[in-house]
Amino acid sequence: MEISSEIILVVSGILFAVALGMSVIQMFILFRSKATLMRIKFEIQLKNKELEMMNAVVQAQETERTNIARNLHDEVGAILAMAQRNLSVSLDKMTGDDVLRDDIEFTLDVLDQSVDKIRAISHGMLPHFLVKFGLLKALQRLMEQTEKSLGNSCSFNSSVSEDLSLEQRQEIHFYCIATELINNLMKHARPQFINLKLDARENHLILHIQHDGVAISQADYEYLLHHGNGMGLESISHRLRIITGELQYQRQTKGGTIEISMPLKMKIAPNNHEEISIPLT
Repeated sequence: MEISSEIILVVSGILFAVALGMSVIQMFILFRSKATLMRIKFEIQLKNKELEMMNAVVQAQETERTNIARNLHDEVGAILAMAQRNLSVSLDKMTGDDVLRDDIEFTLDVLDQSVDKIRAISHGMLPHFLVKFGLLKALQRLMEQTEKSLGNSCSFNSSVSEDLSLEQRQEIHFYCIATELINNLMKHARPQFINLKLDARENHLILHIQHDGVAISQADYEYLLHHGNGMGLESISHRLRIITGELQYQRQTKGGTIEISMPLKMKIAPNNHEEISIPLT
């Protein structure tokens, strides 16, 4: 009986130790789970805070760009226009053999160029056309300008209804990303043509850019983004985070493709899913 009691005591001690150990393990697992959940929650809050701060910075930049664009267009442009009118009146009063006539004509020509430059800068800083006519028309206009710069035929195709309805913030950031990418291609890739195609798939808006210039891969883009000194890619990255967008590069045998995708809530007119081909003139 004494041996049996001792065995019972030993077994009971072992069972108690095992139960205690399992309790400790369970408490440790629970603690780690809570710690992991707290860490994940903190990281989400931190990311949201960073996104809010980034959005505030970009919004401040957009507001400043708008103010500068309006000042250039309304104030500086108005002053130059007044100078143009005054010089034109003076020119009309001059005789054909006036020694100052050539100088004033030259000055008027310089003023004309200055007004055109200011108009182009102000329109570039503030996408009036986008706000007024929408994304489809703005992309078509962008490709018309690109075609003129390249001197070769380009195209813009869309399978999205012209009744596309977007948040203005989404629309502006998406368009600015597309503009920056086209500018980068023109500057670095030396393409002969650039083609755009806009699609809507699975509640995402997707812009497909195809070109025949010097292309980079996704790995190249990631490297340049984290190790390069250019502000363009950093700006694109910030805008993508604000609209929860994605950017994919692909190098092909000749040229390459770039794809921008963005989740959205959009209204598409019923029975209007046929591809719309918009020729550029």
